[in-house]
Amino acid sequence: MKKHPDEHIMQSLIELQRTEHSIIAAVIDPDHNIVAIGKTRVLEDHDPTAHAEVIAIRKACQLLKKHTLPKGYWIYSTFEPCPLCSAAIIWSELDGVVYSNNPTYRGNEQNWSFISCAEVLQSGAYIHEVVLEKDFLIDEIKDYFI
Repeated sequence: MKKHPDEHIMQSLIELQRTEHSIIAAVIDPDHNIVAIGKTRVLEDHDPTAHAEVIAIRKACQLLKKHTLPKGYWIYSTFEPCPLCSAAIIWSELDGVVYSNNPTYRGNEQNWSFISCAEVLQSGAYIHEVVLEKDFLIDEIKDYFI
């Protein structure tokens, strides 16, 4: 079985963020296949919950016809998941999260991660434990908002 984090997956998401001009997240199966991709659509959809991670989780759950994801599924995101997304990661029972960029490199963007992903995952560990790999390939994306 392959191990996380997977450089090829994150590189493809970073490239997609640069072409789509939006934060990108993907749900990954145990064989490292991309099951679902989400793109942040808060402004387009007039929906404050339309974050990349939430959209990717929704798509994966709908595709698999499950309200929680099977063992071995992870989520990759090009930016640190906010508290909303971190909670969705716990409730969907993903085994792990890998993210690249973080609020240190948000430029003039508002700091929407006022509670870190690590803090939310730690607080919710009694519901479901999630492995966290942070700042993966950050040098490839930290200039995006700056």
